[in-house]
Amino acid sequence: MNHLSTFEHLVNATGQTDFPTILHEEKNRIIAEWQQNLYADDNRLKQRIQLYQNKLLFLLETITNQFPPEMFTTDQSDDQLVQLSFTLYDLLVYLEENYAAYLDLCYNISRLHLLSAREELARETPLLNRILPDTDVMRIVISSFEETLRSDHVTFRQLYYTRELRKCLRNLQPDSLPEDVEALLLYMNFNDSMYLKYKLQLLSVEINSHPTTHQQLTQTKWLLKMNNQQQEQYGYAYDIDQLSLKDQISDWLMHESEFLEYKIKIDETTPLPQEVARWHNFKVKVDLSVNELAFLLRVMIEHGLILNNNKSEVAEFFARYFATNNQPAISADSLRRKMYDYSASSIESVKQLLLDLFHTSKRINSD
Repeated sequence: MNHLSTFEHLVNATGQTDFPTILHEEKNRIIAEWQQNLYADDNRLKQRIQLYQNKLLFLLETITNQFPPEMFTTDQSDDQLVQLSFTLYDLLVYLEENYAAYLDLCYNISRLHLLSAREELARETPLLNRILPDTDVMRIVISSFEETLRSDHVTFRQLYYTRELRKCLRNLQPDSLPEDVEALLLYMNFNDSMYLKYKLQLLSVEINSHPTTHQQLTQTKWLLKMNNQQQEQYGYAYDIDQLSLKDQISDWLMHESEFLEYKIKIDETTPLPQEVARWHNFKVKVDLSVNELAFLLRVMIEHGLILNNNKSEVAEFFARYFATNNQPAISADSLRRKMYDYSASSIESVKQLLLDLFHTSKRINSD
C-alpha cells in the first residue's frame, strides 16, 4: 500500500483553505499506519523503510526545487508548499528516529535536513570552541564539520557521523587534555586528511626529540604498539573511501620503523658514497593515494610493463623512492598488501589517470 499517495497529489494541489488541517491529519494517519504495520520481525522491513525514505526524499526535492531563494532566508510559514515540505520532513525525521538502522545511508539528505544541520552546527560551534580553545586540533575538527556541511550533497552517513562525533566531543570533561580529544578522534575514526597530516607531524616531532637513532626506533615501536592496541568504533568513518585513521598511522609508523632500522645498519661514522648520499632522501612525488599507486603497480606488472619477477622488491622500491599526496613515507608491506586489496574508487581513479595520459600523449604528438 502506498501510504504517501495523498502527498503525491498534494504537491500539485495547493490552494485549499483547509490545507494545514489536511496535512496534519494525513501525517498522523501515516504515522499511525507505520506504527501498526512496521515490525522489526518483518523480513522486508528494511526494503519498505528505504522505499518510504526514497519517496519522501523525492517529494521533498520536487517541492524545494520550486522554492525561490528567499524561501530559505525569510519566514514563509504561511506558504502551503513550505507547510507541505515541513510535513514531509517531519515524516522523514520520524523514520530516522524510529528506524535508523534500516535507512539507506548513501542517500543524500534533503535541503531541509541540510539547513537544519547547518543551524545545529552554528549553535554548537561556541560550545565546541570551549574544548581546548585556540588549539590546532579543534580548529581542524570544526573546520571539517563546516566543510562537510558546506556541500550541497551530504549523505545521511556523513550527517550522522558529524552529529555523533560532535555529541562525543561535547560529553568530554571540561578539563580534558589534547590526548583525550586525540583518543576520541582515533576511536571515532576521524580519518580526515588534514587531521592525519597534523597527527603525523606530532608523531614525527615526538620521535625526533630523542637524540639517537636507537632511541628513536624504540620510541617508534612503542608508539606503533600503543596505536595498534587502541579501540575503534565499528562502522564509523569520516571518509569511507580512505583507510581508517588507526591503519594509516600504523602504516606510517611501520615505515618509519623500517627506515630507522636501515639507518642503524649503516655505520654513521662512515660517509656515504657521494652518489648514494645524493639520492638518499630523494622521493618522486606523485599525485596519487597509496591505494591508487598500489593498483597502478599491479596493472603495470600484469600488463608486462614492469618485467621484474620479484613483486616484493618492486613494492619496496616504490615505497622507498615514491611519496603520495597524503603520505610522504610509504610502508612497503602496506603497498604490497594494497596491490591485492583495493577499492572500487581506486580502480576508477587509475582508469581516469590512464585516459588522461592517453589524451596528453595525443596533445603532445599534435604540437
